[in-house]
Amino acid sequence: MADPLDKLLMYIVEHPVMDAESRGAEITASATQNVREAIVSIGADQRQDATRLAPYFAEGIKRAARNGGSVTVDDTDPMGNGIADAFARFLVTVNLASSSSHDLPNGHYSYNFELNWPQLQAIAQRAGVDLGTVASPGGAPAPR
Repeated sequence: MADPLDKLLMYIVEHPVMDAESRGAEITASATQNVREAIVSIGADQRQDATRLAPYFAEGIKRAARNGGSVTVDDTDPMGNGIADAFARFLVTVNLASSSSHDLPNGHYSYNFELNWPQLQAIAQRAGVDLGTVASPGGAPAPR
């Protein structure tokens, strides 16, 4: 994952996502459970999912940058389904985005994501990524 948006995704996984997962594991741990092992296992799973979903995450971020921080996708399209999965796992769960959905025919759904662009930019900066440059076509400024 050498791409800046891949770097941002991995930073999100390693910091806000794993911070939340670690707190959850500690809260729900039993007296006989090895919490450290559980956290390591969760981290490995999260990194594996991030690697698989990285292209969808990057495309979703680029769409959001072009759309004022908003992205609407549906699960009838493989790219839309992947974006929804990536955003739900890595942005919504740590309050970097909010989401809503509505039913489509044949058991499908449309998802709308509103990214918290200021928070996302702050995390990108900590990750060493210039979100405005990498997310927008031609390096145009991303949403504020």
